[in-house]
Amino acid sequence: MADNTHVLDLLPAYALGSLDSSEADRVEEHLSSCLICRAESNSFQTAADQLSFAASDAAPSPDLKNRLMQRVQSARPQPPIPVQPSARSWLERLLPAWSLASSFLIIVLVGFNLLLWQRLNHLEVVTSPGKMRAVPLSASDPASRATGFVLISADGDSGALVVDGLPPLDESQQYQLWLIRDGQRTSGAIFSTDEKNYGGTRIRAPGSLLEYTAADITIEPKGGSPKPTGTKVLGGPLFNP
Repeated sequence: MADNTHVLDLLPAYALGSLDSSEADRVEEHLSSCLICRAESNSFQTAADQLSFAASDAAPSPDLKNRLMQRVQSARPQPPIPVQPSARSWLERLLPAWSLASSFLIIVLVGFNLLLWQRLNHLEVVTSPGKMRAVPLSASDPASRATGFVLISADGDSGALVVDGLPPLDESQQYQLWLIRDGQRTSGAIFSTDEKNYGGTRIRAPGSLLEYTAADITIEPKGGSPKPTGTKVLGGPLFNP
């Protein structure tokens, strides 16, 4: 899809922070000397930064407070660092304030993360000022909390997928992304999720992603299938009607 002398196909996932360390190092090294990729990377990063502000406010879900409190309670404090008696007095005065500030920071970060995903889940296709598309995918099961979105570059040659709320599968299975055009499905990615139900990957397709009208995610055997065989968990159109 992209010129092999550049790292254009890695830039969407790099902007979303979903590359592994070796790929991220490769991109950063290349960007230091390539003006073309650096300009494209800046466009991707600008669009990624604006995703959380791309839609109108949505009412919080009824269980948002319970989910937030569960995550806050699961953030256990680290064991205290042993200190010398001479330093104990001022540390004892500092620790209550530090504990309060840390708790507040955890609440803010968790709340922002939940709000971002909730707002993305209510989006239609959003196009950034740089013409990058952020396309939400909705859960097939109404009871599921799974959500995700597809990020497509302006020219359609690069894309990335990010999902949240999809539980890890056993070692014999993986999730597979299907790109749909004229009723035909083409594999775009095979991926797994971590223990926090989060996953991200680059999208690979034989042609421009702008040629496809919809996308599905199904559960398939490890390594993927030539066509969908398992349960559909996420899906949606890639363009507004």
